[in-house]
This record gives sequence, C-alpha cells and structure tokens, in this order.
Amino acid sequence: MIRFSKDFPEKLRSTILISEVVGKRVALKKRGHEFIGLCPFHSEKSPSFTVNDQKGFYHCFGCSAHGDVIGFVMNSEGLEFRDAVERLAQDFGIEITRVKFDENKEEKLSCDYLILEKSTQFFEKNLHGSSGTEARSYLAKRGLNSSSAKKFRLGFALNSYEALTNFLVREGFSETEIGRTGIIGKNDRGKIYDKFRNRITFPITNKKGKIIAFGGRTIGDDMPKYLNSSETDLFKKNQTLYNLANARKSTFDKGFAVVVEGYMDVISLSTKGIENVVAGLGTALGAEHLKELFHFTDKVVICLDGDTAGIRAAKRFSEIALPLINARKNISFTFLPNQMDPDDFVKNFGAKELEKMFVQATPLSESLLDFAFAEVGVDRSKKISAENKAKIEANLASRIAAIPDYASRKYFSLFIKDSLFSLGRGQKKSPTNLTKITATPAKNLAENLAKNIIALIIKFPELARFRDDMFDITTLHLSIEKFTHLKELVLENADLSEPTHHSYLQQPSEQHSHASTPHRMFEYASGADHSNAAHLTRCSEMAGRFPEFLAEMREIENIVASLEGVGLDSSSTKLRLLLLKDLLLQVEAQYKESLNKIDEIETGKTTISDPKIKEIFDYKNSIQTMIYMVEKELI
Repeated sequence: MIRFSKDFPEKLRSTILISEVVGKRVALKKRGHEFIGLCPFHSEKSPSFTVNDQKGFYHCFGCSAHGDVIGFVMNSEGLEFRDAVERLAQDFGIEITRVKFDENKEEKLSCDYLILEKSTQFFEKNLHGSSGTEARSYLAKRGLNSSSAKKFRLGFALNSYEALTNFLVREGFSETEIGRTGIIGKNDRGKIYDKFRNRITFPITNKKGKIIAFGGRTIGDDMPKYLNSSETDLFKKNQTLYNLANARKSTFDKGFAVVVEGYMDVISLSTKGIENVVAGLGTALGAEHLKELFHFTDKVVICLDGDTAGIRAAKRFSEIALPLINARKNISFTFLPNQMDPDDFVKNFGAKELEKMFVQATPLSESLLDFAFAEVGVDRSKKISAENKAKIEANLASRIAAIPDYASRKYFSLFIKDSLFSLGRGQKKSPTNLTKITATPAKNLAENLAKNIIALIIKFPELARFRDDMFDITTLHLSIEKFTHLKELVLENADLSEPTHHSYLQQPSEQHSHASTPHRMFEYASGADHSNAAHLTRCSEMAGRFPEFLAEMREIENIVASLEGVGLDSSSTKLRLLLLKDLLLQVEAQYKESLNKIDEIETGKTTISDPKIKEIFDYKNSIQTMIYMVEKELI
C-alpha cells in the first residue's frame, strides 16, 4: 500500500499559512494577531469566525466550527483527509513524499518514543534525587534553578555502564528495542552499555515536542565534553534543532528566530525571558536547519562569538544561506564582544541589551562585504586601490550568483557596488557614512536623562558635590541647556558645606542629611517657598517658560518618588552612568556635525579634518565602553 509519509500532513500545517487558504473563500480582516470574517459554515451578519496563523487553526464563536488548514479544506470542500492533503499539496506546489506503509515500522517507532520518554523520567528522577547532588550543584553554578531544570526536563545519567539499561529491561523492553533508540552502545564483545554516564542530560525533541534523542554534558573530566545520541530513524542531527518546539510561539510573536551554539545558551536565555532561541547539536548549522526555521519565520538571526572561530562559522553559514534566501526569507548576524557567549553577555549586560543586539543584527548583505574584505586581506579603514576593489567585487559576484531569487540577487549586487563606490569616495572625506546626518541629539532621550540626573541629586543631596575623573557636577553642561539651569538651581538649594573634593563623593554628615530634603527642594523649585520664588522666576523668565518649568519639576518629582529603595552606595554609580550617557549624546551630535561638514573641508571653509573626525569617533567608542562597564557594575 502506497501513501504519503507520516509527517507530510504536519509539513503542510507548518508550511502553509491557514489565512491564505481560508482567505480564498472568506473575506478576512486583520485584528491583532488574528483575522476575522463571516463564518462559511453558517449564516451570520456579524463576523464571529477567527483565523490564527500562529496557532494554525480557525474557530467560529457562532457555530463552534474548529480545525486546522487540512480540516478547513475537508469541511469546506467535502473531501476526505487524504484528498484534502493532496489538494493542498497541489495548490501550493509542494511535492508529496510517498512511502509504502509498514505496520511493523510504525509499531517500532511508537516503542522507540516510549523508551525515550521512560529514559527521560529515569534521568529526571536521578537529578532531583540523592544521586544528583553534584549535578544540581553544577547547574546552580551555571545559574540554573530547579524550575529551569524541570521546564527543559534536564536529568542526570549515573556514573554507571548499566543503570539505564537495567531500568529499561525491568520496564519490559528488550535489548534490541533499547538499541534502536541510540542511547546505548555495544562493545567489541557484543555487550551493550549505557552511552550517557556521569552527565547532565538534555532531552532533544522533534518539532511536535516528542523526545527523539539526548544530549549529555559531563560533570567530570570525561571526553567529549558534550555527547549526543546516535542517529536513528527518529533522530537526524542535520535536520534537528534544540528547543524548536518550545521556541515556535515566541518566534511567531517576535517575528524572528535566534540561533545560538549550545544547549546552555538556549536555557540561559529562556530563563531571562528570551524564548525564540534554538541551537544546533554540536555540528555545524546546515541547509536543512535553515529550511526548517524558514517554515516558521521569515527572519533568522545567527548569534555567534565575535572571535575568529565565530566569524569563520558565520562566513560558512552565509554561503549555505544564499541559495535559500529570497525577498521574504533572510538571515542576519549578531557578533558578541570580547569572545563572550550569550550566557556570559546576559550575565554581564542583561537580557534587554542582548535583545537590542538581535533587533540590530547585521544583515547578510553587509556581512558578505565584511567577509570579502577579510578574505581578500584588505583593511577597509585604509585606502583601497582599484585593483583591490575589483578583487572584492569579483569575490562577491560569485557568491551573489548563488541567490536564486531575482529581486534579492539584483539588490544584493547593487548594494555591493554602491558600498564599494562609497568607500572609494570616503578616502577623501570620511571613514564612515557620506550621507548628511542631522546633528541634533535625540531630544526625548536627552530630556529623560537630564530629568533622571536632577532627580538623583534631589533624592541624594550629597551628590551635589559629585566629582570624579571625568565629571564635576557643579560645572558640567547637560545636552539641553534649560536642564543645565535647573540642575544649577537644585545645586544652589542643596545647602551643603564646602566639601573637600575627591573621587566620587564625601560621606554625608548627619547634619547634611537633615538640612536638605527632597520636599524642601520641591518647595523651592515650585515656588512654594516664596522667599526663593523670585530666584526661580528669574531663571524661568530667561527662557520665558515658567509654566513649562513647573511641569518639568512635577515630572522630576515623580521620578524621585520612584527611587525609593535605591541606596546611597549605588547612587553615585547610577549618576555616573547617566552622565556618561548624556555625554555620549553630546559627542555623537558633534561627530554627526563634523560629518556634515566634510564637503566644506575640501574647499577650506573649516578646520575640521579627517583625523579630527577619527579622534571624535574613537572618543565616542571609549564612552560606549565605559557605559558598558558601569552597567556591568550595576547588574
């Protein structure tokens, strides 16, 4: 008997958007993550029929009709299941994989799934029992608690050659059946033994969430450090991604999937709220992995260490991706600094910072250009000869030719040519972008920073004498001048005796703690303190903005209220961080202004020069590094 393969219907469900099928018969309107329309299965005037692409089903709240994409075709066209599958495959040009039905094979696969599930339960019991003390200690050191372990069904394989095998035999499975699952080995004498010993176990599932294999990480000195099950009918490493079943919903919600290198990176990011993450299984990522991801999302971010090995892996994967991308489906790269892995980065800088890097990932087109410069051995910051530009263009032309999608191939080619042309012109002008850039700093961010700086001083009057190697709070200017006036006003009211300046701040005396309070400062700044209202009026009238001034003070008062629980010990560090970020805005504005004057450089209308731009650029980078270090201190 010939039939389509067992997993072919699931391939249709994961490949075809149900809204595309339903939309041919029902006029659908987008509403949030769903579509809504009039139900085709009963007569109605108000739409109660919903379609959800993420969950892959339709549902009518009027007549309770419910089903997936195959069920919709069956019910709307009166077809049997097999006919509906074949109709969908034909309509969407999907080749049907046909196999000869083998009842014995189906029974074997069911048995294999059961053995792997039983093995998972055995490993879990070990981890959470008395024999798992050392394993639990290892996980704790890696920042994983019991909740994380249970979510990913982590376990522990005892340091034994027969513990798992004996358990499974007692459960009624034969050695032959156990051997099919890839979790045991056989020595030269034909004796079977447990492959996983003294290891943390990571169940590996298929995209339906069924366990198909295990990964194991030694907690001793055994080699290799990571070990996978042998490949079986259920488990093919080049087609399997760790955590794909769990990552599907978050991938749909966020619009992209992130690929990292290992199990621990996935679990660590998941515990920090980043769920759209998968990993390879100790082998290089391949075309089948990317095809699998493209079934669920249009965008894939590859997150790798920024070291030589990471860049080499990215270059290899970019070449694999080129024949698979198109105008909708594409990849990008996030390279982590200082040879950090994602787990290290999150611990140092937090999950939000990493998610920003994912959103700002380098597109494949830009990465190809970087790889080509490295391969040809050209430093893009230096003068590039016509000969080297020709080498780079030829290098990239052969790669871009592998893109089958016409639009993508066309615009990749144009991007490369435009980039090389701009770099050539840039040797006379600037080491970076030639486009005119507005020099005005981001006003909302600048105002927010200024208000938080002033709020910290009001909350901690001792900061009125803050001084370190870069900043003196009494003399510095903020990005927005009106807030510099307000900062000076607050400092005048701090009522602190003249300090002896040194790094950061003096410890407050008891007298100073009581002499100046946030409440008194607000009375002063809002005009409630009439003896000082004239002073405030003079400051405000300088800009003719008294009502606006008071409104800003009310916003700052709310920020002060939110600082409850912030300790004085960390307040100076927080202030330094805010001042660095404000300084960065000012330097970025100066840098952009300098770039905009490049044309004037060539006509001698300004003294700004390329070395000066480079100096500002380097200073900007040094401030960004300092910001990272201070944020790390606060985490």
